[in-house]
Amino acid sequence: MLLLAALLALAPAVQGEELLRVSSQKASLKILLEAAGELNNLPYRIEFASFGAAAPTAEALAAGAVDIGTLGDAPFVFAAGAGAPLKTVGVVRVNVTQTAVAIVVNQDSPLRDAASLKGRKITTTRGSIGHYLALAALRGAGLTGKDVQFIFLQPAESRGLLANGEADAWATWDPYTSMSQIEGGTRVLVSGEGLFAGNMLLVANDAAIRDKPALLADFLQRLARAYAWANANEPAFSAIQARYSGLPVDIHSRSNRYSQPHRVPIDAGVIADVQRTADLYRAEGLISQPFDATGRFAPQFNPEHSPQ
Repeated sequence: MLLLAALLALAPAVQGEELLRVSSQKASLKILLEAAGELNNLPYRIEFASFGAAAPTAEALAAGAVDIGTLGDAPFVFAAGAGAPLKTVGVVRVNVTQTAVAIVVNQDSPLRDAASLKGRKITTTRGSIGHYLALAALRGAGLTGKDVQFIFLQPAESRGLLANGEADAWATWDPYTSMSQIEGGTRVLVSGEGLFAGNMLLVANDAAIRDKPALLADFLQRLARAYAWANANEPAFSAIQARYSGLPVDIHSRSNRYSQPHRVPIDAGVIADVQRTADLYRAEGLISQPFDATGRFAPQFNPEHSPQ
């Protein structure tokens, strides 16, 4: 509360007509906050935008069309490395399991490890955590992105490409990994465990950080409480998600049981995770300029105490 009080003293009072514009993939934040009751009695308005992948969220943030949104390490670096005026104001961490992010192949695929991907076709979304995982896995096997053929598509299209044999592997994330596991016909070739830090970044543009610090701070607190509620009420939350997505509740339940997202402070470890992502992207030629992760965070929004 001290952080919020300090920010309120520095910014205009939070009034009903003030607006915070929030973006997430497939309305995930709106669904979460609404389910947890965190949209009740708001002292300001929230306008939600929804996109199917991280890249449009980054574009909307950079253009000033939204104030804050969710990005993984990789799409954040991809956007910020291209010059977008963005900073991370909060971090949510998920437990990295085989259902968090993975490279999957068809059950009868001859591929057995990352090294066997050489010369193969990998489908993923450009600049996504799936893209990052594929590059990290290849590097770990002594290969680079030049040793494979990437086919950049949105998840639904990538799934079809793998199913009909036009791609050898699919680098993706939840709920798509859980979906492929439950529906069968695929197996995990490379898990994100040990390769992906599990950070989901809450990213704001410079204008919002300057003009709406109290709203951002309040929103981040509400989000932390909402995730704590969702973790404590997994069956109810999974059922709510399924009603919105149209997917079987088992897919959401599998993902939520294992991921347990929770807010963590911006610290040296988080910054180092993002720097490693940036270094990998630069080594692969995906960003051309040096990237200093330290300057891409706004730690003044850190919680006083990390949620337990």
